[in-house]
Amino acid sequence: MYSIKQAQLLMGALPMADITIYYIDIRAFGKGYDEFYEQAVSMGVRFVKAKIGRITEKENGNLILRYEDIATGKLKEAEHDFVVLSVGVKPNEEATALFKNHKLELDNFRFVKQSDPLLYPARTSIKGVFSAGAATGPKDIPDSILSAGAAASEAIDYLNN
Repeated sequence: MYSIKQAQLLMGALPMADITIYYIDIRAFGKGYDEFYEQAVSMGVRFVKAKIGRITEKENGNLILRYEDIATGKLKEAEHDFVVLSVGVKPNEEATALFKNHKLELDNFRFVKQSDPLLYPARTSIKGVFSAGAATGPKDIPDSILSAGAAASEAIDYLNN
């Protein structure tokens, strides 16, 4: 979604720009996100489901992307004058090392496991330790703010009891 947002901002500033996003998976999971993706397509952003294999530089400074087109299974090359690499969100592998006497449980993706995502989204496997934001998985800004509010509420409730 961040790549799509940046592409839209660039298209707004430079309407004649030729922008291609090579992707393996688009995670347009939030409210209105699919419409955001569709808007980028209508603005002229090209999306190619592909795995980038190599980037080489030509003598003129342009870059050649060698990639596997996932739709056809064929190796292809494309020339671009500018390439931005964007990676997905990874969990902090060092989070569990913060606790010597307790075990911080992680989910299947190695993010902090929520004890009950619906009733107590900030609670972790350690009493008195609460999580917020991207600690429990990728989130946009509004969801991160809601998550922080839930963690603050849980912490206040914990301290009052």
